[in-house]
Amino acid sequence: MKRLFYLAFFSCHFLCAQEKSKVLYRNEIVYLSNKSKLEIESFIEEQREIAKSKNVNEYSINIPYDNFSEISNIKGATINAKTNKRNKLSQYDISTNELKQRDVFYSDNKYKHFDFSYVEDKSKIEYSYKVKQNEPRLLSYFVFQHELQTVASKFEIKADPSIEIGYKLFGEHQDKIVFEKTKEGNLDVYTWKVTDMPAFEEENRSPNFTYFLPHVVYYIKSYTKDNKKETLFPDVEHLYKWYYSLVKDINKLDQTALKSKTSELIKDKKSPKDKAKAIYNWVQENIHYVAFEYEMGGFIPRDAASVFDKKYGDCKDISNLLNEMFKNAGIESNLVWIGTRDKPYSFTDVPTPLVSNHMIAAVKIDKQRYFVDGTDSFCPFTFPSAMIQGKEALIGISETDFVIEKVPVVDKKENRLKGDLKLKINDDTVLGTAKLSLTGFNKSYFLNVLSSNKQKEDEILKNGLAQYNPKLEIETTEVKKHEYEDKDAELVYNFKLDSWIKKIGDKIIVKPILLAPFKEYIIDVKERKLAIENDNVFTNEFTYVYEIPDNYQFDFIPENSKKENEILSFDISYKKDKKNLIVSQKLALKKLVIETTDFENWNSLVNELNSQYNQSIILIKK
Repeated sequence: MKRLFYLAFFSCHFLCAQEKSKVLYRNEIVYLSNKSKLEIESFIEEQREIAKSKNVNEYSINIPYDNFSEISNIKGATINAKTNKRNKLSQYDISTNELKQRDVFYSDNKYKHFDFSYVEDKSKIEYSYKVKQNEPRLLSYFVFQHELQTVASKFEIKADPSIEIGYKLFGEHQDKIVFEKTKEGNLDVYTWKVTDMPAFEEENRSPNFTYFLPHVVYYIKSYTKDNKKETLFPDVEHLYKWYYSLVKDINKLDQTALKSKTSELIKDKKSPKDKAKAIYNWVQENIHYVAFEYEMGGFIPRDAASVFDKKYGDCKDISNLLNEMFKNAGIESNLVWIGTRDKPYSFTDVPTPLVSNHMIAAVKIDKQRYFVDGTDSFCPFTFPSAMIQGKEALIGISETDFVIEKVPVVDKKENRLKGDLKLKINDDTVLGTAKLSLTGFNKSYFLNVLSSNKQKEDEILKNGLAQYNPKLEIETTEVKKHEYEDKDAELVYNFKLDSWIKKIGDKIIVKPILLAPFKEYIIDVKERKLAIENDNVFTNEFTYVYEIPDNYQFDFIPENSKKENEILSFDISYKKDKKNLIVSQKLALKKLVIETTDFENWNSLVNELNSQYNQSIILIKK
């Protein structure tokens, strides 16, 4: 789906210099006029004080736009702190560049770029420009916070009274935002002001910045023209009406070959679920994801027959192909508009295209709806892709009917890493074999990583075990991918762990738990300010079978330990027989997002877990 950038080009660079610059002001005025036609134009201006001239990124400016918008009247200057002399920005210093995105093959997203000259310590830089928006359905938002401290910021909408606008605030620090609605002549004026907004600091593994940065989303609900009311997005019903208008005339090409392939895939399948799975797996294996985001091509799926013939497409194209194949197989199926977990919005809060940046299909089998995302080449059938778990899905039923359902979060038990280890003690070394089995998203991630990095397959395979104990020396002996089968992916290793055994007199001391997820993963509650996002919830289960050396017996075995809270759980138990010690280790991550209010409980349980990792068994000569 088309991604809306406009004023959202936030992630230029997060800066590490000790002395930070600051934004003295950032203002935007949006003019909504309704004369001969509906027109939208914005004027943006910003001034910064640059603390240190070496912080080049702080005066390197990017202005994003696409084919729905036009940038003009870029002006700027550097102001010397001592002399107040102004050095104007040269138009020759302004370049136009394509906005490259890692997962997008082709788009119309571009940006204007310029660097200021003559910048010294304490210099000020200022710039302004105009944006003409040519598609009134694709308005975006204004952000009040920056990676630099913002002294003052103001956002205004000046609208013809015949234009009805909608708006909603998101993010933190909303108590700092002052809003008022006034009149300026015949215009309705909406104003949001902020003073003394602190700098935003990005943190590793936090949710998307739109969850935190205070920003106002604005859009046009309706406007009156020649005494007739024209509706855009007063509610989700009208958003769906527009979405449906974009897909109602697709799939006009001959589908003979597509229908023939569908019949071939399902001919030996008896149940609708088996038929749907066969179609889904074929698309995963044979249709390659290639993202296109060019004008309305960012919203309208390409013909299913064309995608089938070319064997590639973006999320809309693949979903449309799946939808057509499911329907050709007699399975109830619908197109679905959805926002990924990068989007904090609901369809009720923001009934505009800003809420959804992705498209999938949904099949209904035996009264159960499954959300199907063909862009993940190895996501199991019946699973949603990880990036849409918990999100609202807008499911198109007919020209006038739709439903909104929440995509389920896949249960932790469905995403399991299971390890069976057989171990021997040899002098100061532990020798053994390990078999790892992966299900659900664990299997999907593993296969996707292998597929994308085939030249590094051996390294990746070793990391699969070594990530839990970097001291392991590992040799991979067998890999069973079972890519499109209802079987676990399996990895078999030989390994050795040197200097893991201590011998004191007649005693052998060994830490029995070799693999240690979350080891010492303590959150710094004084420094960490943002929540931590996980790709999925999961369960790890490791079983260690230690063969006890001849002439030795147990002198000490730790007590079983089991702890749980709403975020994390572990269960470690020990069982002995005449020749073996069996250690069972189970862990479960239970939340997709660890909120700041969870940090203390997380740390408390991880501390207890670490104490269990440090437990030892003691063997003594008979």
